[in-house]
Amino acid sequence: MEKVRWGFIGAGMIAKKALWPALLKSEVGEIYAVAAKDAVRAKALSPSGRIYTDYESLLADPAVEAIYISLPNSLHMPWSIRAMEAGKHVLCEKPLAMNAAEVREGIKVQERTGKLFMEASWNRWHPRTIRLNEIVKSGAIGEVKEIRTAFTYTDLDPKNIRAIYELGGGGLYDLGPYSVAAPLWLMNFAPISNIKTEVKWHPGGTDETLKVSFDIGGAHAEAVTSMATNDTLYFDVVGTKGSVKMGGNDAFNSHNKPSTLEIDIDGKKSVENFEACDPYQLMADSFANRIRGKEAWLMPLSESLKFAEFFDQIFKVMGRP
Repeated sequence: MEKVRWGFIGAGMIAKKALWPALLKSEVGEIYAVAAKDAVRAKALSPSGRIYTDYESLLADPAVEAIYISLPNSLHMPWSIRAMEAGKHVLCEKPLAMNAAEVREGIKVQERTGKLFMEASWNRWHPRTIRLNEIVKSGAIGEVKEIRTAFTYTDLDPKNIRAIYELGGGGLYDLGPYSVAAPLWLMNFAPISNIKTEVKWHPGGTDETLKVSFDIGGAHAEAVTSMATNDTLYFDVVGTKGSVKMGGNDAFNSHNKPSTLEIDIDGKKSVENFEACDPYQLMADSFANRIRGKEAWLMPLSESLKFAEFFDQIFKVMGRP
């Protein structure tokens, strides 16, 4: 199979850390060209040396088949729409958009152009995540009663785009697609009620630390995001017959290292081990295989819309400026 030719829009940290090494190892996709305002950064991520210093030129390149967007959050949907309208398939970093209205507009463009369009929620491809979901859906731990998740780190540099309001900064946009979204897909997007929030605001106007609690499908969920707390990452699910949780302190950032699931069913405890893998590569390869007409699971845009709708509700409850 001919490799899918990828074009990068953006050459920042996440592109360098995530999809760049994934595609270097891929047998179904390759980095064809990189577009960034900084030519030095672009060249560092382009194996062929083919670069553009404006995004429109990359979109106009007929050899480029798929676009990976890793720009600041506020630019995700505008450039996703431009890329689809230019005839490209689009894999966009999370969050897909700033609100549900933008996601709906993107869905309309996707339906009109027929191009693949997906939010890069790489953790959904991690074998450990898939296995946790299987255990819960099998009923092995009984009826789910409690879900606890967290994704926190410390980075209060005011120059960090994650702290800039106008660029779509804040913990919910940056980390919520992992920890806050997890209870939704785990519970099959059951109705949500009783949303409550505790928030500490960053001086720049973004949510620095957020705790959101809510009821979903008979379970109570608590999710934490923070840009001002030492690394804390967990995903615990408690049911009427037992529990399952991701071992270690790497629930939402397990890249290229072994990981575990800790299971307790009717008092019988066990641990399942997972070999090191690159879930970004698994995600990108699934996307490329679908481009080539092969069977592969892609996260539906309908799920991205439900995440965005929930985030809109959370922002309303916590009173984001």
